Amino acid sequence: MAAVSGVLLLFAHAPFNVWPLSFFVPAALTAAIWRNQHDSARRLLPAALLGAVAGLSFFGPLLSWLFLPAGLTGWGLLVLTQTGYMAILAVLIRACQNMRFAAVAIGMAWTALDVVRGVFPLSGFQWGAIAYTHVDGSWLLPVARIAGANGITFLVVTLSVAGLQLVAETASVARNRNRQGLGTTLSLGHVPTATLLTALFLSVLLTVEPPPETGTRNVLAVQGNNVKHWLPDRPGGDAPLRIANAHADLTVASVNTQGPPDLTLWPESSLDRDPFSARGQNLFSAIERATAAAGVLLAGSTLDGPDPTTQRYVAAVMFDESANQVGQYTKRRLVPFGEYLPMRRYLDWFGPLAQVPRDALPGGASQQILLADGTPIAVVICFETMFSPIVRSNITAGPVDAQLLVVLTNNASFGVSGAPFQHLAQSQMRAVESGRWVVHAAISGASAIIDPYGRIHQQTDLFTLDTLRDDIPLVAGRTPFLMTGDLVGSTAVAFTLLLIGIRLFKRTRRAASH
Repeated sequence: MAAVSGVLLLFAHAPFNVWPLSFFVPAALTAAIWRNQHDSARRLLPAALLGAVAGLSFFGPLLSWLFLPAGLTGWGLLVLTQTGYMAILAVLIRACQNMRFAAVAIGMAWTALDVVRGVFPLSGFQWGAIAYTHVDGSWLLPVARIAGANGITFLVVTLSVAGLQLVAETASVARNRNRQGLGTTLSLGHVPTATLLTALFLSVLLTVEPPPETGTRNVLAVQGNNVKHWLPDRPGGDAPLRIANAHADLTVASVNTQGPPDLTLWPESSLDRDPFSARGQNLFSAIERATAAAGVLLAGSTLDGPDPTTQRYVAAVMFDESANQVGQYTKRRLVPFGEYLPMRRYLDWFGPLAQVPRDALPGGASQQILLADGTPIAVVICFETMFSPIVRSNITAGPVDAQLLVVLTNNASFGVSGAPFQHLAQSQMRAVESGRWVVHAAISGASAIIDPYGRIHQQTDLFTLDTLRDDIPLVAGRTPFLMTGDLVGSTAVAFTLLLIGIRLFKRTRRAASH
């Protein structure tokens, strides 16, 4: 049952997107843990092992796209880290078994572990959260405007475990042919029944409309890399120059047919050398061609750091129609072992890490970019979409909230896999939380335009040369989530720490009494 819970969660996520399966996941794992009871002092170990089984069956295949860029070692370490969190979660589920409001407590614990793994270790990795299964068609998605993604996870887990309790108790009463007991079980005064109904009502009632739209800007997003670089017959030559020229060619072609847009977007790594340096100056002709035709360009760029031989920045640089730099966003949340090496001095001996010859430096404080007419936009780069506090703080960074959210990403290293679509689901969730339109520009796909309801209006295929273009509405005002932040996540962490403290205190007292 524990293994089945992991497989169900896998198929609930992209690219399969069978979101109703997510409601069976907490119930299956909880049932496996609760039925595997042991009276010995080490009874928590079997629960932890069952959680590990669920974690391996889910994260192992979910993160298989890491094989290409990180190899077996990188994939294995990340899977084991996430599996460890599932083992801890299983212990907490076991500890909640005899609680009166067990479903709520497990919902809190599950949500809290998602929050913590999004912070620790090494800046965190919240990939695979239950909430992201609900971006395509679920009635729960509007809840994110008030309670965020963690609010959806909490409701799903609470509904699932309360449903499990209700089914189990009803089956027990039916086996004993106890009609009076059946009436009690299904009454509103029965805790699992009341919990289930309350969670259902909240899932329907916790919804507001997005903030109002205040005009449009014509946005062109360019996807300029169709080369599957891991294949043995990959083309040689200067790949950064080829990619920059491909983006320029697509930009000019779009302008020739539809006129200049208000904003052109080139994804992360479209300028994969610093165009202001001697080494990257051959990329500047592509920038000049694009800006001369299209005007304002926001391009994902690698910029040299204070020591160009060992340091760099992952940035989005804005150019005006004369190819002058007029704005910049520097990535704030970096990917360990992908963009920098933690404890580099101790790990330089490990061959595969030679893929990261320079450490990226974080951008620091929240940032906005202003268009020529003063319209503020928020930018996030690549996996920053996973971290709603980063997105929220960038939107609210200026005196006026950003009216459009832009995601620039490079998913080319993950091949033809579920990663680009799992990443896209994160942008869909951020669109709902913020009430903003999102332009998700990926260098090799899937790029997309997303509305504040999380719906995809245009989407490209993987590894194609393509463009997206539309009049994108600007949005003024804040959703409740933008105003309050992640209250559900904070509450869940506080509750879970309190639960752990109480359990440890009781165990210490029992040990002292003996």
